[in-house]
Amino acid sequence: MQDLSYELDFSPESVWNIFATTPAAKSNFVYLQEVGHFFAGKRYYTTRQGLDSFLLKLTISGGGILEYGNHKIHAGPGHFYWIDCTHWQSYYTDPDIGHWNVIWVHFNGATARAYYEAYRKLQGGVLGTLPKDSSMLTLMEKLLNRPPLSPEHSLPGEQSLFEFDVQTSGLLTQLLVECVSSAGISRKMQHLPPMVNDMRNYLTARYTEKVTLDHLAAEFSLDPHYLQKLFKKHLGQSPMEYIIYLRIIRAKNLLRTSNMTISQIAYSAGVDNVSHFTRQFKRHEGMTPSQYRKVWFTR
Repeated sequence: MQDLSYELDFSPESVWNIFATTPAAKSNFVYLQEVGHFFAGKRYYTTRQGLDSFLLKLTISGGGILEYGNHKIHAGPGHFYWIDCTHWQSYYTDPDIGHWNVIWVHFNGATARAYYEAYRKLQGGVLGTLPKDSSMLTLMEKLLNRPPLSPEHSLPGEQSLFEFDVQTSGLLTQLLVECVSSAGISRKMQHLPPMVNDMRNYLTARYTEKVTLDHLAAEFSLDPHYLQKLFKKHLGQSPMEYIIYLRIIRAKNLLRTSNMTISQIAYSAGVDNVSHFTRQFKRHEGMTPSQYRKVWFTR
């Protein structure tokens, strides 16, 4: 059940469009619920939880404040945030600025959470910065200019409701991909500690060998727990997960391009136990090595 309170203090030139979606589109795609462009005054605020929706909000000028997940976040020009509205949130015009020019979209759908989790994993939080030459604002404006379905707005030409929803979902998907990409760019801009880079290079050269966390820690004179935390912080995977990732890549390449047996491929990828290799491969790829070979074998 939604818990909501708000003050809609925005000027007449503000836009707020509410959309309906066909059941077929709602079941299969990301879909637009609401989109708006608010020229908000100093009394504007929303406090809410329990809404089955995601919110993406981009500051054009002025400033806003988001309280979310025990954090108080300032969103100035060029900042955007992406939140899960089932959790408690409060956002409002920054009182020190007194106005907030903000464009926003509410959306949900079959793949919405997967995009959201990818963004959070790369960004490390909800607040992002608009990269140079990003098309995020353009895409949000295109969504804003989509005609909301009402007696006053009819679909162009012979377009069906489903076609309209698919096209809208396409724009929305591009926007979400841009957000995820911006988080990836932000992460790349962070300086990777030389030791982490050295560990990654070490594992890349030795992933077929029996490398354990303790062995790696001794090699780099670090506490195993600290090493694992440091590696995962900067690369998104633990050292052992990274080794498995490299082994799976090698195995997939050999399955597609060689006549080697599954046992030979497992050994070549650094895994002595074929049953363990098969379980590990299936966990990552959703099929056994033999099934993968039947689908992808090119000879």
